[in-house]
Amino acid sequence: MPFANHPEERGILNVRRTRANMFSPGLARNPELHDTLNTGMVRRAKPVQKQPLVIAIGGATGNIGKSLFTASLAVHLAEEGRRTVAVDLDLGGANLHQYLGHPRLRRTVNDFLRKKTDTLDGVMEETIFGPRLIGGASSCLGAGNIGFARKLKLMRTIRSLDADVVVADLGGDTAFNVLDVFLAADIRLVMTTSTPETHLGAYTFIKRALYRKLNRIFGPESFYKGPADPILRRLIQNATIAAGSSDLQTIPALREDIRQKARTGLNMLDKTLEAYRPFILVNRVENAGREQPPFRRIQKVCKKALSVHVSCLGSLPDTPGMAAGNRPILPVLTTAESREFNCRLKQIANRILDAAYQQGQSHKD
Repeated sequence: MPFANHPEERGILNVRRTRANMFSPGLARNPELHDTLNTGMVRRAKPVQKQPLVIAIGGATGNIGKSLFTASLAVHLAEEGRRTVAVDLDLGGANLHQYLGHPRLRRTVNDFLRKKTDTLDGVMEETIFGPRLIGGASSCLGAGNIGFARKLKLMRTIRSLDADVVVADLGGDTAFNVLDVFLAADIRLVMTTSTPETHLGAYTFIKRALYRKLNRIFGPESFYKGPADPILRRLIQNATIAAGSSDLQTIPALREDIRQKARTGLNMLDKTLEAYRPFILVNRVENAGREQPPFRRIQKVCKKALSVHVSCLGSLPDTPGMAAGNRPILPVLTTAESREFNCRLKQIANRILDAAYQQGQSHKD
């Protein structure tokens, strides 16, 4: 007798259908799927590993406090119970390990880039402060020069780490290696200080990262998977890679060019601009709220020239001992003067997690 012809067995089948309908309404309407379900032939999908939230911290100049902030943020997130990995991707001037209690490293990310190990787990170190560390090496000649395919593998491997959050310290320049990692992150943070020259550096970093993103619009890492449009590619290159800086167009001017000569590319341009949402962090600000004037200047020029929305995460104080010539090799200062630093750090961390939550990254709780 077929399975469903017996009254008791029909009751069991109906219960199974009801339960299936609760989880997948389409399943209850498909008899073939039910037959497969009832004969035990449905294979359970392997649980998908949740990718970590990747936070990249960049800036066009050095000595602005990126490494100390990276270490401090990583320690704070680890103390909050998140499995956190700090990665030093300042491949030409790595020093993050010093802030996390490792004067020397046996293995670094350069071992992975040089194919001495297949995984980043093989170069990961535990720290006494909480987060795990993937350190870099600044003494290797050519350490900052890696091929694009290797960079893609590095970012894929970072996203496969068994962690909740990865905090990446980038180099203080606008080389492609720095920009590509910055663009691959979920939260893109650009650090500046209260001095005017670093404001220009922050804008330059944001602009060059955007230009790099536009020029990679047909690359394998892009959201776009269709055929390349040679006219659109040429328009982007002419606007962003001109021989003289005075010849560079603003993004609104580029958009008008695309509207006239490659109209189908407008949607791609707008989608790229919408997805590119960098954040500004102003370091060494005496009082909370004083970061707003420099931030507003950067925000205004980014909106006008780049058609990009920039948000501010806040500021950190110029705590005694944090100056470049007298900074402690500690991720979080423990002096009385550091209380304001730690308070603002916590606020910044919460804003980062809120931003990730709004972007669809469920790392808030």
